Amino acid sequence: MITDCHIHSFAKTEAPQTGAYVPPARDIHDYMDEAAPLGVRRAVVVQASVDGTDNSRLVEVLGNAGPVALRGVAMIDADADLQALHAAGIRATRIQDRARLGASALDQLPELAKRVAEIGWHIELNTEPRSFDRLADMVADLPEGLRLVLDHMGHADPAAPAPLFRLLETGRVWAKLSPTRVSTDIGHYGDLSALVERLGAAFPDQIIWGSDWPHVMTPEPVPEIPPMLELCRRALSQDNFTRCMWGNPERLYGF
Repeated sequence: MITDCHIHSFAKTEAPQTGAYVPPARDIHDYMDEAAPLGVRRAVVVQASVDGTDNSRLVEVLGNAGPVALRGVAMIDADADLQALHAAGIRATRIQDRARLGASALDQLPELAKRVAEIGWHIELNTEPRSFDRLADMVADLPEGLRLVLDHMGHADPAAPAPLFRLLETGRVWAKLSPTRVSTDIGHYGDLSALVERLGAAFPDQIIWGSDWPHVMTPEPVPEIPPMLELCRRALSQDNFTRCMWGNPERLYGF
């Protein structure tokens, strides 16, 4: 059984460009039709950057019943009703820290951490190696027990993963094994096998997997889910594969 810890869901109607990209007309039902036959039984819908801090559509998506159980990751502002979002199935907030997207909200981490720790959430970071040293300095001052999850393996360089490993060695940081924004070998991911193997061996309780469906801002060929799962199967032991795909997400998102 599989948990996909990173997908997005958009409206079926054509949307204008309000952010870094035009949202594709693919929704949660399209995802379930594609993923459920592959053994995906749980998924985490992550608020897309183009939707900002308006989580109303995310909450609506989480209300859909189907073959895949859902949890959510919001983006919040000072007015967000965390209790209501939690009741809707949201278990984390997200911070954007990518030069590619034109802005960084990393300065908000300490204050957001205090807020979400009170409700038992974690924080997901769309960050990159330029911020790793700063993150390492911030981790010690975060509320006890609060976890940070790095989207897309922190966009780390597979050939130079030491800064990523140092973050995970704190015990407070997890890595999301989403390969499509890190690999240059889309569809095969041979360039990530060694990195995923090392992450699994060293941090078996701090890894989860996400497909990043439906792959916005991604050049052709559009990635498919089966090769990503195959990467994890060949790079992780059977026990660590099960932890990554089922046990760890269960602890993190409260499925």
